[in-house]
Amino acid sequence: MITLGTLIVTWETHFDFLVLNTFLAYLPIECAFQVQRMKNGYVQLLFGFLWLLFFPNIPYLVTDIVHADLLGLYNNLTGMSLETIRGWGLILILFLVIFAYIYWGFMEFFALMALVKEKFQLSKWVIIGAVPVICWLSSMAMYAGRFAPRLHSVHFFTNPLYVLEVIFAHWTMKKFEFICLFFLLHLGIIGILWIANGRQKEAN
Repeated sequence: MITLGTLIVTWETHFDFLVLNTFLAYLPIECAFQVQRMKNGYVQLLFGFLWLLFFPNIPYLVTDIVHADLLGLYNNLTGMSLETIRGWGLILILFLVIFAYIYWGFMEFFALMALVKEKFQLSKWVIIGAVPVICWLSSMAMYAGRFAPRLHSVHFFTNPLYVLEVIFAHWTMKKFEFICLFFLLHLGIIGILWIANGRQKEAN
C-alpha cells in the first residue's frame, strides 16, 4: 500500500525513484514474514536467503535523502527556506517512507533472529554475534548500491560473479570509511529500537 501510495503521489516528480526503492524495501519484509509463516525448512531457507539479499534495500532508503537537493527548498544565499507546499510535501513523504520501512524492516529483522534462535536452540551470544555480521554485509551492499558502479539488486541474478567481485574484492580507504559509517547507521537503528522495545515491555 505504501508503494502504491508513493507511486500516486510522486508520479512525474523528482522523487519518482521512490516507487522502485520502496518496492525493493518491501521485498525483504515480505520474505521475513514468509520465513515465519512457512513450516517447510527448505522453503524457509529460500525465503531467508532472499531476505538477506534484499535486506540492504531497507537501510539504503536513508541514503535517498541526498535527493532532497533536487527540490531546492533552501536558499544558501539568503538562509531562507522556500515556501512551496509541493516541495515540502515531497520531503515529508520521503521522511514517512524511510521511517516506516526502517521500523518495519528492522522489527522483522528482530523477529527473524528470535525465530532462528528458537528453531536451532542457539544461545543469545550466537545471535548477538550474527547481527553485526549481517549489518556489515548490508553496509557493504549499501555502498555498492549508492556509489559507482551503483549495483542494483537485480544484478545479483543477472551477473552474480561481478556483484561479488565489486562488493568483496574492490577496496579503497574511502569505501571502508563509508561502510563503517553505514554499519554505525545499522547499529544505531537497532539500538534505538531495542531501547524502545525494552521500555514498551516494562510499561506492559
